[in-house]
Amino acid sequence: MMSCLAEPATSGLMCCGMNAAHTDPFASIPVSKLRVFDAAARHTNLVRAAAELGMTQGGVSRHIKSLEDLLGTALFRRGPRGVTLTEAGDLLADYVRRGFDELASGLERIGQPRRRTTLIVAAPRSFALRVLVGRLGTFLRANSWIDFRLDTHRYYEGLDRSPGDIAIRAGDGSWGDFSVERLTTDVLFPVCAPSLWDGSPAGVDFLHDKLLLHYAERPTWPAWLRQADFDPALGVVGPSFSETSLALAAAEQGQGVAIGRRSLVADALSAGMLVRPFDIEHDDGVGYFLVSRKADQNRALVRTFSDWLLGATSDFR
Repeated sequence: MMSCLAEPATSGLMCCGMNAAHTDPFASIPVSKLRVFDAAARHTNLVRAAAELGMTQGGVSRHIKSLEDLLGTALFRRGPRGVTLTEAGDLLADYVRRGFDELASGLERIGQPRRRTTLIVAAPRSFALRVLVGRLGTFLRANSWIDFRLDTHRYYEGLDRSPGDIAIRAGDGSWGDFSVERLTTDVLFPVCAPSLWDGSPAGVDFLHDKLLLHYAERPTWPAWLRQADFDPALGVVGPSFSETSLALAAAEQGQGVAIGRRSLVADALSAGMLVRPFDIEHDDGVGYFLVSRKADQNRALVRTFSDWLLGATSDFR
């Protein structure tokens, strides 16, 4: 049995003699050994890896053994059906593959004008209107090579059936088949135009002569009224809107009082277009999340947008 396929003594990836003061992990690791390791990891078969690289199986084995010695841990183990990656090997394989992919992209683009690349983002209309579009200019100016397309029509279509690269979803983050990153931690509270509230402490009487504006998909008024210890029956009557943005637009025009999700009303509150008559908040467990296919989460295009939006919405977490 080849020593490079032994059971690992540890899952750590630490070069021999490497310590906190050693800041260059490549100093003692030739890139050629990583290339051999990458081929062996992709094929999980030393014969096929050797054929791809134009080497002998023994040569592949020696390179891997040398790399394991440098790292101080086994990267492969032998099983009845061939070789498999250890925990450390699986971790290293992921980083090496991504590193080679990025390097190949960079080499390909050297000396060429940067190609415009299309990015399709699917988002609920309310988030798109009230959060995304007001901040988007910063992203587009910094990334002029991206041909950005915002799609609110296919928001409900699953990413597995959609041409979109990234989706923004409202919910509790339970989309296990995808990469999920939280954008907002939201709470709900009533909002209205400044013309409807004189700034004095508001109680339940404030609502008696006001039109309550509802989002048709969620019973946000009854939930908030219960949180406030008010009669939830007050939240039954009033016009319903198919989108939160419509209810909030009506509230901004002085048509009544709406329940606002913090991330969706923050800009309007700062601009003085809306005010908060009550300090009481209700947490319904719903927030906005960035959702992408796991295979796409580290693509440069997807990562560039994700990192920007996570930064742009950091005040909402």
